[in-house]
Amino acid sequence: MNDSVQTVAHLMRQIERRPGASLAAEQIGTSRRYTIAELAEASNRLANAFTGLGLAPGDRVAYVAQNHIAYMVLEFALLKAGLVKVPLNHRFAPHELRRCMEIADVRLVLADAESAVAVDEAVAGEGPVKVVIGERPGWRSFDALVAAGSPVRSQVPVGPDDLYHIRFSSGSTGSPKGIAISQRGARSAILGNTWLMSTSGPVLAPRTLQVAPLVYAGGWSVLPTLLRGGTNVVLPRFDADETLRVVREERIDWMFAVPTMLRRMSQSNELEQLRGAQLSCLNLAGEPAALPALEVVSEYTDALVQSWGQTEAPASTTLLSRQEMKSSALWSSIGRPIPGVEFSLFVDGSVLDEVEAGIQGELVIRTPSVTTELLGAEAERAGRLLADGWWRTSDLGHFDDEGRITIVGRASETIITGGTNIQPVEIERAFENHPAVRETVVVGVPDVQWGETPAALVHTPDIDALTKEDLDLWMSNRLARFKRPRHVYLSADPIPRASGESKIARGDIKKLLRGWVEDPTRVPNNVTKVVGPRG
Repeated sequence: MNDSVQTVAHLMRQIERRPGASLAAEQIGTSRRYTIAELAEASNRLANAFTGLGLAPGDRVAYVAQNHIAYMVLEFALLKAGLVKVPLNHRFAPHELRRCMEIADVRLVLADAESAVAVDEAVAGEGPVKVVIGERPGWRSFDALVAAGSPVRSQVPVGPDDLYHIRFSSGSTGSPKGIAISQRGARSAILGNTWLMSTSGPVLAPRTLQVAPLVYAGGWSVLPTLLRGGTNVVLPRFDADETLRVVREERIDWMFAVPTMLRRMSQSNELEQLRGAQLSCLNLAGEPAALPALEVVSEYTDALVQSWGQTEAPASTTLLSRQEMKSSALWSSIGRPIPGVEFSLFVDGSVLDEVEAGIQGELVIRTPSVTTELLGAEAERAGRLLADGWWRTSDLGHFDDEGRITIVGRASETIITGGTNIQPVEIERAFENHPAVRETVVVGVPDVQWGETPAALVHTPDIDALTKEDLDLWMSNRLARFKRPRHVYLSADPIPRASGESKIARGDIKKLLRGWVEDPTRVPNNVTKVVGPRG
């Protein structure tokens, strides 16, 4: 096979063969839109402009912005110029941006006007070329750069082992690591998501709502939408009320959401909008889904599916179908592997050849999309990559007798109390089934008697309505005594997130709760401490 076929650049060429007048992307609240022909021309111009600025194939280009239609142009331009995309969270503090750009050796940064302020603080003096969506003194204009570039199509040769992107995650270490994905790996992930999109929402030319952050998992549905002849409908940021209105008014067929977004939609006064919407798939992924939110939202739509993936092995690698989602008993499962992806278990130092139902171990995955390099965390990659291409996910799980996978926790998050292992997710789900609880995070904290004991941070809008006696009774009916947290902190504030609407900042919460346990005077006034029973 011609190596160029095994690249994302080849998929882009397929997309550009679509009818030129078909709509590729539009941005809600603006007149900005691109047909396939306009997207092709704008990306040609931007690719040539990048070359004119001195960028060479393999150079890294950062995107630091909220969701914007410019992301689509950038995606195609980078593929044409042979450049590597470095998506960065616009919520990063300046020192975080600086460190990530240093690790990735970023040569150019594209930011929106708001994020450009943090970039200027992060990069003083000599640094990457700066391009802004909008206007900012000292920055080049994105629109002007596109307008000035040559429309002549050029395609730098790109091979399957060349890098496609470098995404950053702090994981459980708290230090940024650059997760490098090759063209071959990204192509596999994109085709996997295209299959999932076709299977879970079988609509020709879907209108896909891009409201989850494009710099994270949201970006993996951009090219699948275009490959299926559809349109990317861009919403800059997530607001539950606005999102639900857009789903109905803009005739959205497909969207991706993390559980935090589902929770907020379940609490929205606009949830009724889903009843009249033409939504064919609401794909949930990320951390274990919030079961109470699922119960609420499932009353308004039957479009829910669940999938799972890792930044180190993107994108959606499993699917729990719409049909399976009709059974609430299956909601704790992430489904079965999609075509081209293998899962097994790592038990007692080896990968199981055959997995029996009910056996628990660390999930391992084998797929072309596994990261080729972890910048800033080389030792971690060496420890997680096993023989024959298996990758340790660090997630603990088991299979059922029909091949569905259930994740029970993270290996690094296991709480060992009195010699017994406890998975935080079991305790979190017990709390979250309480009608007064919105979300819970459970971590291990030091304990003189038991070595380690669970501590819980519970988000409840009405702290006064949740008493110690009420919680004691609730948990006693759902958890063994040794699993019940000794320290429970009630807060009316939402749980802190690591990346905007995405993952829980579990590492930060662990440090926070350990500090509160060690010194109770550090507990803020807006937090109520409840001491739970322990046996």
